[in-house]
Amino acid sequence: MQAFLLSTLALCLFVGIGIGAIVMIRAWMRGADELDGSGRGDWESALAGYKNLRDKGVLSEEEYRKIRTAVEPPKETSPGTVQPPLPSNAPGLFPELPPNTG
Repeated sequence: MQAFLLSTLALCLFVGIGIGAIVMIRAWMRGADELDGSGRGDWESALAGYKNLRDKGVLSEEEYRKIRTAVEPPKETSPGTVQPPLPSNAPGLFPELPPNTG
């Protein structure tokens, strides 16, 4: 009986360590944004990169506005407000580029 209790306790300890390791690895893989609680999303860092390109003159103001519109999440609306759907024939950000077939 004592050997059974020891085996059960050891098994529970190993399972607990395994669960803890999985949680830590998942948090590490998700990145530092979730760990530090800053709430800064990927879209904000991408937008900051595009802003730097605009400031350097690589992107025009119009290109930056198009990218910002596409990258930013939709604004919060008041309850009861319905946002119109995007048109299905809306042109892409860069219509002069060939479509991605990859």
